Amino acid sequence: MKLINNRIYLDYNATAPLAKSVTDWFASGALPFGNPSSIHSSGKLSKRLINETTDYLKRTFNLPYFEIFYHSGATEAINDVIKGFCFYSLAKKENFHVVAFATDHSCVVNQKEHIELLGGKFHTMNVDRNGMYDLNSVIEYIKKLDGDVLLNFTHVNNETGVIWPIADATKIKNETNCFVHVDAVQLIGKTDSSLHLDSEIDFYTFSGHKFGAMKGVGFSFAKERLIHWCALIRGGGQQAGMRSGTENVHGIYSLKLALVELLANFKPQELKDARDFVENSLTQNFKERITITAADADFRNLNTIYLVVHGAKTDILITAFDMAQIDLSSGSACSSGAVKPSRVLLAMGYSEEEAKSSIRISFPYSFSMEEAQTLSPKLNSILSRFLK
Repeated sequence: MKLINNRIYLDYNATAPLAKSVTDWFASGALPFGNPSSIHSSGKLSKRLINETTDYLKRTFNLPYFEIFYHSGATEAINDVIKGFCFYSLAKKENFHVVAFATDHSCVVNQKEHIELLGGKFHTMNVDRNGMYDLNSVIEYIKKLDGDVLLNFTHVNNETGVIWPIADATKIKNETNCFVHVDAVQLIGKTDSSLHLDSEIDFYTFSGHKFGAMKGVGFSFAKERLIHWCALIRGGGQQAGMRSGTENVHGIYSLKLALVELLANFKPQELKDARDFVENSLTQNFKERITITAADADFRNLNTIYLVVHGAKTDILITAFDMAQIDLSSGSACSSGAVKPSRVLLAMGYSEEEAKSSIRISFPYSFSMEEAQTLSPKLNSILSRFLK
């Protein structure tokens, strides 16, 4: 396999290395430095790169009539959308509800306390063993809520790789008249879904570092009539007042560079075949001693294997792989050196012991069958120490 810093890197759901097109641009030294709000030539060059990126993203995702705002990443953007919704409803003196799922990202579920302090209600929907919801139950639940409702809908789960069809989010919206935000952070380079997004959805959010752009930059699409929700950072009125502060020009342009490179080289079927080869090798070697989570889900992404290693502990497993120069992760949060059980696995009905025994392998979009055949014996060898 291609090594990164002399290591095998298998944690692409956490972050991706910078795309070659981005590092080549930096190495060229031809970087704009002018403030994009300035009217001199240096400022205009910076502004042109932002406009180029905006036009490219609108074309690529087929959302020409949406507004785009740039931010530091999905955590900021999702906070903006949810808090903006709360303030929007407060201004109308309406009851308001945020509906999320137990498997959503922490930047969603950890807003419960603040939403309730503002006078709203936070509702958590359950999922089954495969990380899926009951669509009709979600619709009927939302219909009973009095006032404004915002649904957070995670298109691809970062831990399990389970895909929730955007068509379901559209159906929920159409049948309940709620607002819908789609967390699309794990979409790019990890699914064979079309990038032509449904224009009925109200918001979509992405983070650049997940697909080879710089860290600390992301973008969101918002319907034009709702964009004022997101203006929680006040100041000089940049980005038409949507998100004040001097724009991160280098980060924003890296979004375009990385996405162009990815789409030119992405072969979804090859990625799926390579992932399946590794997964089948694991299940054939270890059988009931491991469990591939969400193996029976209707839709999974192409790059993720999330497994429970029965009888082993996550921290010990991660350390063993680390010592073998392999970077992968758990779905667990670490605090003060103690590995906590995966909140996502617990929500899916796994036991606390199982949720403390999980590891996640997530591959690059370029992962090939040749690399899979080289990698599988290494993974099997390390796991066999714990699964005799």
